Amino acid sequence: ELTATGWPVLVAVSNKDFIGETLGRPVDKRGVGTMAVLGVSALLGARVFRVHDAAAARRALDAVAAVMGGGAAS
Repeated sequence: ELTATGWPVLVAVSNKDFIGETLGRPVDKRGVGTMAVLGVSALLGARVFRVHDAAAARRALDAVAAVMGGGAAS
């Protein structure tokens, strides 16, 4: 619903509790879960991402964009 407004949607899921609870991981072991949620968020239309590991997030989002046929994310 939020993406339908046309405004850029921000997600801030980096290392959040729900990732730890879902995967049974402590905060310092949630990187993979965070990247997975970022990828799904991008596919669902999110365009702004608040993260702790910007370099890893960039790589994950570039991979999603490449798989979707758009090259590196902008």
